[in-house]
Parts: sequence; C-alpha cells; structure tokens
Amino acid sequence: MGSRVSFFISLSIHTVLFLSYYLIRSLNTQNFSEQIKLTLSKGQIPSLHFSLPKSLGEGPDASSNSGLAGTPEAEIERFKNEIHFPPEALEQRLESDCSWEVVIGPNGAARNITTIKPCKYKVFESQFRRSISSWKFQLPEGNIIIIPVSFRIESDE
Repeated sequence: MGSRVSFFISLSIHTVLFLSYYLIRSLNTQNFSEQIKLTLSKGQIPSLHFSLPKSLGEGPDASSNSGLAGTPEAEIERFKNEIHFPPEALEQRLESDCSWEVVIGPNGAARNITTIKPCKYKVFESQFRRSISSWKFQLPEGNIIIIPVSFRIESDE
C-alpha cells in the first residue's frame, strides 16, 4: 500500500473519530471526559474505556412503560411471555387454546390453579403447571386472575 493511501486512510479515521467526539459531546451536556477515557502507558497497549452515566443505558422505568404496569393484565402478559412451547408438541405440530384461573398466594406464588378451558393435549397442561410452579407474580395476595394461553405454531405460509 502506498504512503498516500495510508495517509488518506489515517486522516479519514482520525477525522471520523474527531467529528464523532464533538457530535456526541454536543448532544450530551454532562462531563464528557468521564464517559470516554483513553489510557496510554509507556510500553503498554493503549486501552480505551467507555462508560455511561448511571442514569443512561438502563432503559425506561417499567412503571413509565405502560399504564398497565403492576396490573393483573400486565402480570398475565409477563407470565405468558415466559411460557415455552413444549418441544414434543412442536415435533408433532400440536396446538391448543387453554385458560386457567389462578389465585395469588403469599409472595406472589400461584395457588389454587383451576382449569377453565382445558387444553386439547395434556402436554400443554403439564407445561403450564411446570411454568407457573416457579413463577412469582407481582400482585397482592388474594388476587384472582384468568390466564388464557394459545399454544400456536407460527408459520410463514
């Protein structure tokens, strides 16, 4: 590679870094030097450290995410997102719609699970009971919720 090409590549990289630094700095009014730190020591490999202020990078607060946070509806959705489709049902391409009534017990544990709409296949009932046995709801003791679950195989057809 010629010296002109090397110089041009080096100049381009430095220009991009320089412009990025000032662009990011202009977007953030906090002390930018605390967020990026380049350490150079004689005889050592240079190290570059990035850090974000504690308030950045954590995402929005769950309570500000939705008006449903902390409600039975939100807890039902949170639980339904954790139920896994049983592999043996997937192999056989089984599907079913089911629903259960659950009474929330001490420490958010499920207590008194009653089947409202039975599953077509026992494998789904087993999966639901296995999932709910270790789940902790963030609802007060004594709340009664109904959890409908559709075990469906999504296809692009």
